[in-house]
This record gives sequence, C-alpha cells and structure tokens, in this order.
Amino acid sequence: MAVNAKPVPSPLATTQTTDSDADEVIQYAVAGAGNVASVYVDNTNNGARSFVKVYDATSGVTVGTTAPLAIFMAPASAARMYTIPLGLAFGTGLAYAVVTTAGTGGTTGPGSTVTLRFLTN
Repeated sequence: MAVNAKPVPSPLATTQTTDSDADEVIQYAVAGAGNVASVYVDNTNNGARSFVKVYDATSGVTVGTTAPLAIFMAPASAARMYTIPLGLAFGTGLAYAVVTTAGTGGTTGPGSTVTLRFLTN
C-alpha cells in the first residue's frame, strides 16, 4: 500500500467552551453563526444516561418544549467524544442543556456534575 500525505484544512476549531457543571438550565454559549466541530460529554458522576440537547438560539429556548438542533448521549458512568467532520452549523447561536430524557421532552437534570466541552469555529 502506498502512503499519501496531504494538507488538511486548519484550524478544526477556534474556540473551546467548557462547562464543568452542566445541567437542565439552558446555557447560551455562543452568539452568532458558527459550527460545532466536536462535543465532549463527561457523565462519569451519574448512574444514568445524560443527553446534551443543542439549540440554535441566543434566547427563548424552553427545555422540554423547544426542538433541539442535535442531541448527544453519554452512557451512565462514562464519557463520550463526538466529532463532527463537516461541522454542525448554527446560524443564530449555540445554546445547550443536559437532561436525562432523549428527544424534545424532558426537563430533569442528571443530578450530579456533567462536564461539557464544545469546539466551535
């Protein structure tokens, strides 16, 4: 097999946003348009799955009612890294909340600390 190297676009991301105590309360992390390149979810402190709901908004999100742009799941007592090669585009802003129910519904937080890291550009 031949080895081939080529340049790749850089940078993957320009900003890392970290929340070391994410929960069901909506957080407005980024204002303006951009892309999410990756999402890291550390759910090791919880004995149940947690779901990170991501919204394209800078205000007006009602957790449990507003439909999320994307949802990322972390199993109980585990951490997960999601990489989005083409980026998850948001036009207005990046908002998020962490709950224990998948889908649009669900307003109950995980109970213990969940750490999130978003790489955006």
